[in-house]
Amino acid sequence: MLQGARRRIDLLLGRKTEFAPPTHPEAAGAQALRDELTRWHAGSVDRYARVFLAGKPLLVTRQERALFARLAAHGLVERLGPSIYQPCVRLFPLYGRFIATDLLSHSTPDQVFSLMFEQLYLVRNMGVHEGDRVLELCLGSGVNSLFAADAARAVTGIDINDRALAFARFNEALNPAAVPVERLEGSLYEPLAVGRVFDLIVVNPPFEFVPQGEEWFLHSDGGEDGLDVVRTLLADTPARLAPGGRFEIITWSPGTKLGPLLVDLMREALPGMRLLVHVLDVAPMDNHIQAFKRSPHYDAFRARLAKRGLDEVYFLFVHAAPGAPGVEVVTPEQEVETCRGLAAAWL
Repeated sequence: MLQGARRRIDLLLGRKTEFAPPTHPEAAGAQALRDELTRWHAGSVDRYARVFLAGKPLLVTRQERALFARLAAHGLVERLGPSIYQPCVRLFPLYGRFIATDLLSHSTPDQVFSLMFEQLYLVRNMGVHEGDRVLELCLGSGVNSLFAADAARAVTGIDINDRALAFARFNEALNPAAVPVERLEGSLYEPLAVGRVFDLIVVNPPFEFVPQGEEWFLHSDGGEDGLDVVRTLLADTPARLAPGGRFEIITWSPGTKLGPLLVDLMREALPGMRLLVHVLDVAPMDNHIQAFKRSPHYDAFRARLAKRGLDEVYFLFVHAAPGAPGVEVVTPEQEVETCRGLAAAWL
């Protein structure tokens, strides 16, 4: 509902906020385009940030015109007038790669999620071993799979959103992976052949707490307690892990002052595994559900959460690996601050 209202306002004001996914270049063209973007970003950080991070139109200089013509040819920008271009995507610089996502103003449910703290944390902390067969569920822009491919033997990514798969294809074309990423469309494990297993499964699932009756983004709608998708995927995860296989998840979880529900769900679903829990943040429930404060469904939604005693929200990265069952909890303050500092450049 909230997203639909925003979209109607944009249409009434004549603002174009939704664009087709970018078209991917051929290999030689991708290298040239990436090199040009690298040089432009290094020499014009503020101008790059204005157009590709802040999402604002840019009056390009004579020296920038050839680059912007090439960017427009691939659907990354659109020409508004003589030497004026507006962005069609957000384009995040990350460790030598450029990752495209939708603009924040793209308000339909198939929006491809911008890079934020959680993608950065996964890129830096995924436990990919050399030679792993890696599966990423809820692929999104494909950023995690691209970085996993640096060490893995094979990488597969699955997403239910065909728009996300189109962005993932573009991002790999612009930033060729060390091994090609296999992309499959479908819900969680459904597209996989029976019996296919992996050494590492990684997921950043939809985790927003969304009241019944609200329309929300596919990338974020986790149901009323944010764990609907998690419950579904955990039920099938043991059958998809190879002997010695590991599972990693980064998500928000509801809980009480005694702890998060996610840890209990994982202990039940993965009884033969040891959990290493990174606590990245803890916040009151009311802080996390402010987006729905004006929804007609809000009061009943909040009452149902309170009835269950859910008054805290935990931001967690959990690594599950074979071992003596148990839970180890760490608070990686330095890594959290490092990631926050890096992600702040994107805001």
